[in-house]
Amino acid sequence: MPPRAARSEITVNDPSPRRTYLDVDDRRRQLLDAAVEVMVHDGVAALSLRSVAQRAGVAHRVVSYAFGSKADLVTALLERESGLLTRRLWAEPLAPLPLGDAVAAALHTFVAELRRERVRHERLAELTAMARSSEALAGAARAETEAVRGEIERLVEAWIASRGGVLTAPTATLVAVVHAAAEGLAAWWLATGDDDHVDDVIRVFAAGLAAFERA
Repeated sequence: MPPRAARSEITVNDPSPRRTYLDVDDRRRQLLDAAVEVMVHDGVAALSLRSVAQRAGVAHRVVSYAFGSKADLVTALLERESGLLTRRLWAEPLAPLPLGDAVAAALHTFVAELRRERVRHERLAELTAMARSSEALAGAARAETEAVRGEIERLVEAWIASRGGVLTAPTATLVAVVHAAAEGLAAWWLATGDDDHVDDVIRVFAAGLAAFERA
């Protein structure tokens, strides 16, 4: 029977006489945590309603009740994980420095976050790539991209206000350049783990941004 309200209850598949009850929101959070564990430990290909149920220690029907389908589960997982990671990766405001220096500092923080949970970022990148190639999940992938772009735009606009400077190109162009650089940097570093050259890569990119700021 479909859920009737946010406070509906789902039962853990617990053989003990006393069962544990969680409301739908709490259950979904628990199951998404389990989905992350499946994704990180077993890979994106292992993600399914059944594998999540096994990881969470509940019956398969509990996951079906909470999400309905694998596509709905993946959409919810992508939305939550990309949102959490986006807020973490772009949490620090751009320093009130020349544009190149400010973005370089942000990208160094960005790479430090990638290092902190490399496997989780790798799996999320894989999940995002899968979503982009799926008609059922394309909307979630687009929402993720727009969320990242929105965070970068917020930081760029705050930097402009703090510097009182004038850009030589539209703000949207700068946002797109920083977004592309971050995506490319993440893909390159996750593929190579090349810490010997990451500082040089960031420095060369940042030097090119100097042209965006009018003296």
